Amino acid sequence: MPIQEDFSPTEIAIMRRVSGLPIDELALAVASNLWRASQLFKQKLEREVLREQNLSFSSFSTLFIVWIWGPIETREIAKSQAVSKATITSLLITLEKQGLVKRKPSKTDKRLVLVELTSAGRTMIEWVFPKFNQGEADMAGLLSETEQLELARLLRKLVIGMNEPVLEPEVTK
Repeated sequence: MPIQEDFSPTEIAIMRRVSGLPIDELALAVASNLWRASQLFKQKLEREVLREQNLSFSSFSTLFIVWIWGPIETREIAKSQAVSKATITSLLITLEKQGLVKRKPSKTDKRLVLVELTSAGRTMIEWVFPKFNQGEADMAGLLSETEQLELARLLRKLVIGMNEPVLEPEVTK
């Protein structure tokens, strides 16, 4: 792939380094830009929105999942975030200490743990999510509305094609 005028300096450096290797340069460009964009997105929102609430991106994501799907099993939260159950357990310990979630045994299977928001957790996510979404809008606003629709469609196609884990939590409401 020839170096394009609209490539970032990082992308130019990568393409120069891999030039001549038997690789799919277009796939590399897609994957590396997707990864870098997601990391920048995460860093920006942690720094500008979540830090003042003493939340990491992972803890915010956990609160958001519990807000949308809760009460929800620990293993479903882990599946949704593509992390281990141990990672989620560690996050939940921190969120419990902050008074934002509570864990309780499932009524149907005592080996399973359900997570739900406390009233403080609900207040927190309902307060911070609009600020988080404004950060999303600021970043998406770098693209035209047509570009945003196309990017969302293309990313959705990737997610579905990679067999996105589907949340099917126990409905207890």
